[in-house]
Amino acid sequence: MDNRLRLLLVLFLLGSFALFSWRGLGEVFRERGRYTDALGLIPAATPPLRFGVPSLQELAVRYHLEPTQATCSICHLGPLGSKQFNPFGQDYQAIVHRLLDETVGPDSPESRSIFQLSAVQIRQALQQVTQDGLDSDGDGFDNDLELLFGFLPGDANSRPRLRVETLQNYRTRLRQAAQEGRLEALLRQGEEPAGAPPAFWGFAANQTPLVRAERLALYKAVLDRKLR
Repeated sequence: MDNRLRLLLVLFLLGSFALFSWRGLGEVFRERGRYTDALGLIPAATPPLRFGVPSLQELAVRYHLEPTQATCSICHLGPLGSKQFNPFGQDYQAIVHRLLDETVGPDSPESRSIFQLSAVQIRQALQQVTQDGLDSDGDGFDNDLELLFGFLPGDANSRPRLRVETLQNYRTRLRQAAQEGRLEALLRQGEEPAGAPPAFWGFAANQTPLVRAERLALYKAVLDRKLR
C-alpha cells in the first residue's frame, strides 16, 4: 500500500471517529438541554458532586444541594452502605422498581438496583418522588418543598419552623419568576445577592441547610422583588 492510500485510510478512519464522536456528544448536549432543575432552569450554575451514585448526583443538581450535605443519608438510615431506607428512600425505591420492571423485569435473575437505571429513568424517578403533594416523612411539607428550601424529605425532625402555606407561597412565586425569565435574568447578572438569615427559611439555630447558600440567597432576592 503506497503512502497516498495509507493517508486516505487514516483520514477516513479519523473522519469516521470524529463524526461518531460528534453525534454522541450531540446526544449528550441535547439530553442535558432537556434536563432542568426543580424550577425549570438549566442548572449550569451548580456543579455536580465529585462522588456519589448517579441518583444522588442528579438530585444534587436538580435542587442545587450543598456537596457536604448531599450524602446517602437523604435516602438511607444508619451507617454508610446500609440497605435500610428512610421514608423518602422507600418511596424512591418503589418508583425505581416500577421503572426497572420496564427494562429488567421482576423475575430477572439480575440484581435489581438503582445502578441499572438509565439517565432518563433516574430523572423520571426523581420527578415522581418529588411531585407536589407527596410527603414521604409525613411532616406536613411535601418532598419538593423540603428539598427546594434545604430540608430532608425523609426525616420528620428536619422540617421548617414556618407555616406550610408560607413556603408554598414562596415556591409558587419562584416558579412564576422562573417561567417569566426573571430568575434566569438574575443569574445572568452574575451579582452575588445578599443572603438571608436561616430563620427566614424556617431553620433552627443548629440546622444546616441542605441547599447551597448562594441558591437560597438567589431565591430571597427574587422574593424580595414585587411580582410584575
